[in-house]
Amino acid sequence: MPLYFSAHTTACLTKQSLREVMLGLLAAQEVKVRSVVASQIAGRMLIEVEAANQPSLENFLRDHNLNWEWIMRIDLEGRDQSIIEY
Repeated sequence: MPLYFSAHTTACLTKQSLREVMLGLLAAQEVKVRSVVASQIAGRMLIEVEAANQPSLENFLRDHNLNWEWIMRIDLEGRDQSIIEY
C-alpha cells in the first residue's frame, strides 16, 4: 500500500487536545496511520500513513476535520542501512 506523509497546522490546540486527535488517528480503520508527531510550540503535526491512494487519504483527513498544508507520497525510504521502495 502506498505510503504518505502529511503536514498540518495545530496552532491553538492544547496538549490534551493534541493527544485526543493523535489517538483518534492511530485508532482509525480507513487507513493505517503508522505514526503521528506533533509540536505544541511549533503548532505543527506530521502524519505517516498508508492509504490506497491520495484521494482516499484526503477524504480520511476531511472526515477527521484536519486541513493539510501538504501531502507527499513516499517512493523511497531509508531505514536500517537499506532502502525500501514503495
